[in-house]
Amino acid sequence: MKVESVSPVAAAVEAERAKSELKKVCKQFEAIFLRYLLKEMRETVPNSGFLGHGLAFDIARSMHDDALAEELSRNNGIGIAEQLYRQLSRYV
Repeated sequence: MKVESVSPVAAAVEAERAKSELKKVCKQFEAIFLRYLLKEMRETVPNSGFLGHGLAFDIARSMHDDALAEELSRNNGIGIAEQLYRQLSRYV
């Protein structure tokens, strides 16, 4: 069995890469959560009948909510990503 030593520099680079990946995943999780939150909030609003609701409208609204959730998450969102990162980065 061959055992190779890991230099401190390589270990530090790997740790930084892992933390960067963790931050990215935390932001993705927050975007998913925000997307779900927007979807559930929309279901509480009664349909006014002013605008016709069809398949195209539903697709456009869904795409808008997806883009909004991604943008919110990229710009610090509601803080879930940061809290998750603080908690989980201890283990990386």
